[in-house]
Amino acid sequence: MFESEITFPNLVKSKYLILIAAVVAVVLVGVIDAVSPFIAIAVAIFFLLSLLLLKRPNLAVVFVAFVIYTNSAVVLTKFHNIPTTIGYALPLLLVFTFLWQIFVNKQKVKIDPVFILMLVFLSITLLASAFSRDITLAMPGLINYCVEGLAIYFLLVNTIRTPKLLRQVVWAILIGGALIGALALYQQATKTFNNSYGGFAQADGAGFTTTENLQGTVTQPRVSGPIGEKNRYAQIMLMLFPLGLFLAWGEKNRNLRLLAFVLTGLVLIGGTLAFSRGAMVATLLLILIMTFLRYIKVRELAIVMLGLVLLVIAFPQMSQRFSTLGAVFSSSQEGGIRSADQAIVGRATEMLAALYVFLDHPIVGVGPGMFGYEMPDYSKIIGLRNILTTRQPHSLYLGVAAEYGATGLITLLIIFGFVLYQLAVARKYWLELGNTIMANLCTGFSLAVISYMATGLFLHFAYIRYFWLMIALAVVTSGFRKQDVEPEIETEIEAVPADAATVGA
Repeated sequence: MFESEITFPNLVKSKYLILIAAVVAVVLVGVIDAVSPFIAIAVAIFFLLSLLLLKRPNLAVVFVAFVIYTNSAVVLTKFHNIPTTIGYALPLLLVFTFLWQIFVNKQKVKIDPVFILMLVFLSITLLASAFSRDITLAMPGLINYCVEGLAIYFLLVNTIRTPKLLRQVVWAILIGGALIGALALYQQATKTFNNSYGGFAQADGAGFTTTENLQGTVTQPRVSGPIGEKNRYAQIMLMLFPLGLFLAWGEKNRNLRLLAFVLTGLVLIGGTLAFSRGAMVATLLLILIMTFLRYIKVRELAIVMLGLVLLVIAFPQMSQRFSTLGAVFSSSQEGGIRSADQAIVGRATEMLAALYVFLDHPIVGVGPGMFGYEMPDYSKIIGLRNILTTRQPHSLYLGVAAEYGATGLITLLIIFGFVLYQLAVARKYWLELGNTIMANLCTGFSLAVISYMATGLFLHFAYIRYFWLMIALAVVTSGFRKQDVEPEIETEIEAVPADAATVGA
């Protein structure tokens, strides 16, 4: 009887084991401190974190999702002199929860169709790297895909096993987005663009010209949050907008619904302050798609439009920034694209160059990250603007086509299509069961993926950890069914006191 009670889960929760481990840790810290005080502090923090994870292993998933979306690991290493090994080790906490699920909870390893497609994309990346002009220059792109793509996706899909944990992760990234959005709003209100607030509120000091007067030009800085790249910051904030909106609409608890609306509002405002024209266009496309697919009702559409109108009133720089796109669609007599600002001309050159590179290397492209090295030669052929430095294609689709060829682009498009189809099937399933929370999560993730596809028209495939994080959460959401939700409902019912359950009977 005594032996049967000593199971691994019981053992790790035992206060005696924790006491023994604490004594061992103190000794180790004392020994290490004699060699390196910094390592001793790191070991102590790691030990405390390990104890917390032993008690609540799923906490690592929520924590890592928050860290990824707020870019905390990169900020810590870049602005606070934390060693890169420690900063980039934070996401590896997912490994702990993965091992817990496999060896303690006896869960099976999940290998789903999207992961298989990702492995196909990996093989294409290997081929593209092998046939590139310099494989050593292509290797960082290959390694980045393995770490920020394959690893993040695989670990998230295999650690988020319940709808409850999924919702906690969604709340975590929404709160993270709201926090960095609130910092951007405070930065705009106080005009403290020189203060990066610990690296979580970076800003482009140059910005764009809003007005000209006798004193000179008045410029509007563009915030870039914890990423340090304004357009990419706007992109990741836009992905959170529909997710937060539908999370709020599906939430039954009034307080949580209000909280979700407030967080979503901060996300939208924060992303708007990047003044990204691509994100503005993508937002309009997103609203049209939501209306066309009847994802939102007339009343809800009115609320969304009212919110956008209020944003334009609060930040009139938006309309001025958006109006500069008119030069792209002007006639040749009016100057055409050559009359547009230098940023638009540069992007047009980069997109055309990517198309030319793809036509010259149609099968597996020139290799990951290698388009920039082709840019100077192809810009001369195009003739819009002579670009002598390495630049990016500023288009997800043209960029992937140039660097991975038709095989890579088709594989990525299949992933998009498959994920959206699975979410549509899951949404219909939950609507038939009357579960608005899960149905709205499916809708929110569908629109988050679509928003990424829309901004991908103007932004290349970079900072891919955000993309694969969202794809992983979308796949997890589409995979849940009624039997996954029922155990949580039963647990909630059992938690209600007997006398409370009889009230009103």
